[in-house]
Amino acid sequence: MSLFPLIFREMARPLRMMEHQMRLAEELFPLMAYPRIRDASDGKESVTQDREKFQVKLDVENFAPEEITIKALNGNAIVVEAKHEKNDENGSISRQLFRKFVIPKGHDMKKVESMLSSDGVLTITAPNKVEQVEERSIPITHVDASEGKS
Repeated sequence: MSLFPLIFREMARPLRMMEHQMRLAEELFPLMAYPRIRDASDGKESVTQDREKFQVKLDVENFAPEEITIKALNGNAIVVEAKHEKNDENGSISRQLFRKFVIPKGHDMKKVESMLSSDGVLTITAPNKVEQVEERSIPITHVDASEGKS
């Protein structure tokens, strides 16, 4: 019998205890626990791909349209950046968003479109490339049967 499973189990015990404490902290302070992880998984961002398109939806309701930029990079990536700053007598507010999406091959980067809805959802769509079927006639060369024999 190997001692490795016993030793490993003992080594993993502090990790399990720490995970338990973190879960308790998240239950007690749900808005403060892991803000970056919670933002990424809150359902306000989606990436889908089907037969017609590749589509990204982002919640940008905290940004004005003029604070958002979308750029195509290296022919197959899209970068969305947004920056909001507001200063008043009580202090300042600063928000930033940066997302980079790699568009799979087979999508037409020249026809990428973006739309911003009234409720602050930015939709970026890259349609699939339409394969142009190029047709050409292939001539048939006639060969005498006696020429093919040696």
